Amino acid sequence: MAVYLGILLIALATLALEVALTRLLSVTTWYHLAFFAVSTAMLGMTAGAVTVYVKADWFARARLNYSVAKASLGYAVAVPLTLIMLCLIPLDPGQSAMGYYALLLVTLACMLPFYFSGIVLAAIITRAPLPIGKVYAADLIGASLGCLLVLGALELLDVPSLILLCGTIGVFAGNSVAGRAAGSRFRIASGAILGVLVALLLLTSLTPHGVRPMVVKGRIPDQADYIFDEWNSFSRVVVKEMTVGSPQYWGASPVAPADEKISQYKMKIDGAAGTTLRRFASLEDIDHLRFDVTNVAYYLRPRGGAFIIGVGGGRDIQCALLFGHERAVGIDVNPIFIDLLEGRFRDFAGIADREEVTLIADEARSYLSRTPDTYSIIQMSLIDTWAATGVGAFSLSENSLYTVEAWQGFIQRLSEDGILTVSRWYNPRDLGETGRLASLAVAALLRAGIATPSEHLAMITSGRLSTLLVSRKAFSESDIATLVEKCQELSFRLVLHPGRLPDNEVLAEIVAADSREGLERAIENEPLNYRPPTDENPFFFNMLNISQAIPWFGPEDTSPRGVFAGVVRGNIIATRTLMGLILALLALCVATIVFPLALGPAGGATGGRGRSILWSGAVYFALIGAGFMFAEIALIQRLSVFLGHPIYALGVLLFTVIASAGVGSYLSERLPLTRPPWAIVYPLVISAAILAIRFILPHASSGMMSSAQSAKILVSIIIIAPLGLLLGLGFPTGMRFVRQSRHSETPWYWAINGVFGVLCSALAVFISIYFAISTSLYVAAACYCLLLLCMPGMMRAAREPKSGG
Repeated sequence: MAVYLGILLIALATLALEVALTRLLSVTTWYHLAFFAVSTAMLGMTAGAVTVYVKADWFARARLNYSVAKASLGYAVAVPLTLIMLCLIPLDPGQSAMGYYALLLVTLACMLPFYFSGIVLAAIITRAPLPIGKVYAADLIGASLGCLLVLGALELLDVPSLILLCGTIGVFAGNSVAGRAAGSRFRIASGAILGVLVALLLLTSLTPHGVRPMVVKGRIPDQADYIFDEWNSFSRVVVKEMTVGSPQYWGASPVAPADEKISQYKMKIDGAAGTTLRRFASLEDIDHLRFDVTNVAYYLRPRGGAFIIGVGGGRDIQCALLFGHERAVGIDVNPIFIDLLEGRFRDFAGIADREEVTLIADEARSYLSRTPDTYSIIQMSLIDTWAATGVGAFSLSENSLYTVEAWQGFIQRLSEDGILTVSRWYNPRDLGETGRLASLAVAALLRAGIATPSEHLAMITSGRLSTLLVSRKAFSESDIATLVEKCQELSFRLVLHPGRLPDNEVLAEIVAADSREGLERAIENEPLNYRPPTDENPFFFNMLNISQAIPWFGPEDTSPRGVFAGVVRGNIIATRTLMGLILALLALCVATIVFPLALGPAGGATGGRGRSILWSGAVYFALIGAGFMFAEIALIQRLSVFLGHPIYALGVLLFTVIASAGVGSYLSERLPLTRPPWAIVYPLVISAAILAIRFILPHASSGMMSSAQSAKILVSIIIIAPLGLLLGLGFPTGMRFVRQSRHSETPWYWAINGVFGVLCSALAVFISIYFAISTSLYVAAACYCLLLLCMPGMMRAAREPKSGG
């Protein structure tokens, strides 16, 4: 039992560390490198498995427990070293050669703890004389508990403290595995390591003097200026000292008062996205909000109810009150902002005590689908700002607020003459985000049965910002007259006049579309992807077409129509990083397969029959690693839309899939899966289950969008758990196939499984973005079907005499 507990603890700490590093990198560098944590974790674990294979004598049965226990202590020591390196080294590859050297150092630092945990897991799973189904089940159940640890711990601890907690768990794992093999020197060493980690944990979690990021987005922030600093599973939010100065505007009118001074706090989300919390004691304090282009809709609908998506510092709620709305509902998926407005800054912000204001911590799309209320204005100003542009080519970048299905729901929650107002960045030289926003609005209106979308749309710009107005009914003559008057008065540009085609040819073709086919024709030859995102392809912020995404590595001035500017630059950086990662992982796959064969025991495999079994096993473990990851990434992306935020998908999906896979692994001990016909049947059953999920989830999403979050989570678990149970059969069954005749090569098979998993995690993201999420599920199903090609060789391996080990 001690060994099972040890593997459960190290698996728990490893998964929790992997997710925690993703959160840390989202703060210290741009979001597109947060995915880098997943890759380095799996690369480190692959290197650990190769070590177990090449250095087989270190993990002979007599020395196994002690060697594994030492590796657990190595993990515990590596964790704080990795944390300190990530907090100290500025990471911005692409600026200079030094940026790439920094990336190399951080890569090695990130890999180090996973290298040691990879040794622990590979050694026990492939070398311990224990039932493989039960051992692998302990691994998976530990990993699933790691998901829950992250979600729970981040409500109490910051990310650096959580990372240090993962290191302390590694110490307990080592002591559990060591058991009686632990001598006095081992116990002294583990006690000293535990003492240092606990001291660092307490210093970091209870005081401002512990381990903190020194470099954020390539800069060294003045942390002495922070009066509030809190992490949770959504983001890190910091609030700086109050200042008295010019008001913060998103899109200021050229005639805004130049000499006005207000009291305000600047807030930062993950070090880049910013907002402002301003004093509100009387309407005079916030009168300057009339001059921001994000609020132009209030001139048309100054009364009724306002629904604000993304409360932030509360400025949009204050604006609704300024214009006279009798009811203002503010919603934010991150509870930190609601807590600040209702707690620490309650009196300063001046909105929580007002009877007409309701503040809600929830996901906006889900809430609006449940409420029967309607609103004269639904406002969404710069939700997912520049912090999101770099993540456009990576997992967790999908956004459920910018899809056709979401906007259909928003339009249904508008009053008869209500307006949806959405503000995004604007490039006067090129449409960029604005073009896709207009395409999304047209598609949503067409699906709502509106034949002439142009009569329901207006777009107003100021500087680098545009505000799109989508009216449930056609704008009246009075609305248009007011809009023209206010644009002249405030020196805003009316780029899209209701009922008229704009000067920009592309925008004119988009808004003139009277069918989905017409919309497709209007945008099909554009250099950027203006197709309206859907729940099946919810990547609003990635605007590269597949034809440009791959070859777009040239200098910036060669791009058509200057499309490298603005948000697209983040897409290009992200795509370059993703493509580079895929190429590096391809090389690593080759290295993982070839070099261990030359260095380790497998190099001695001779004869056609032996080679056939060897390669059948290699292909088998590559396919189940690829298939599992394609399915997992696609389900995370799909469920993040259904549940409203990627963090819910992580918590629900990862826990459910990994825990149920653990149950499947345990049950595989009692199933005759290595014998025909079962060896042929179970890959086909897994493939069929993946295809069934592909068709079930869209219907569940559309049918349950108005259900409570708890009901959605329950249904997600019911749908996903059976698939997870089936996925858990593949690895232990494969190990039972090869253990009999290829026992010495089992760590090599583990390494192949891991490296193909990480390669396909990157490929799955690329495929989902450019070919839709369902395509990744089809690829996953195909991987499991292809297992049939390996089965003759695998069944021969199960019948051959044991090779040793």
